[in-house]
Amino acid sequence: MKHLYKYLIVIIIGIILSIAFTGSHSVQSIDDLGYAVAIGFDVGQTHDLKVTFQFTMPSAGGESASSGAAPCYVDSIEANSIDSAINLLNSVISKEVNLSHCKIIVFSEELASKGIGKEVYSLINKVQLRPNSNVIISTSSAEEYIKSIKPTLENLVAKFYEILPNSSEYTGYTSNVELGDFFDNIVSPSSQPVAILRKYYS
Repeated sequence: MKHLYKYLIVIIIGIILSIAFTGSHSVQSIDDLGYAVAIGFDVGQTHDLKVTFQFTMPSAGGESASSGAAPCYVDSIEANSIDSAINLLNSVISKEVNLSHCKIIVFSEELASKGIGKEVYSLINKVQLRPNSNVIISTSSAEEYIKSIKPTLENLVAKFYEILPNSSEYTGYTSNVELGDFFDNIVSPSSQPVAILRKYYS
């Protein structure tokens, strides 16, 4: 009888361990993901939107820390929605687009004048995207604005995007407008949404 109990205990432990480790093979490596630090939206020529993604190059981060700013990769794609743009971009780059590190969302003034409610609704429903991402309206195209960003006092463009809106704490020239607050103002009947107005750096 003792032997039977031992065999049962061994079998139960084996089943528990097999269940616990069944999902480990599906864990995605961070090397398989491309982290977008900025997203831009313009009026498309052949589709409704032209979406621009800016990625940092993590492999070069260690070398560039002492020699200069870490290089960035910018790619634009036309589509009818943000989801379509991400799916199309996933099919042409070597990594899967991930928005969990996105710091700023840029809309061109041209697109904003036509209304960006649909795009904001799509963004706020994305689990990866943080509601504290800053919303910027660019007087030029969003693509031009993102490409023109060249931080001089920061090695990482993501860090630059993170501290840029915080200058509102010690200057009166900008404001800290986050996606969550921007969305709340869109759906609120008693308030109007506002965003940071910027022009691209020449």
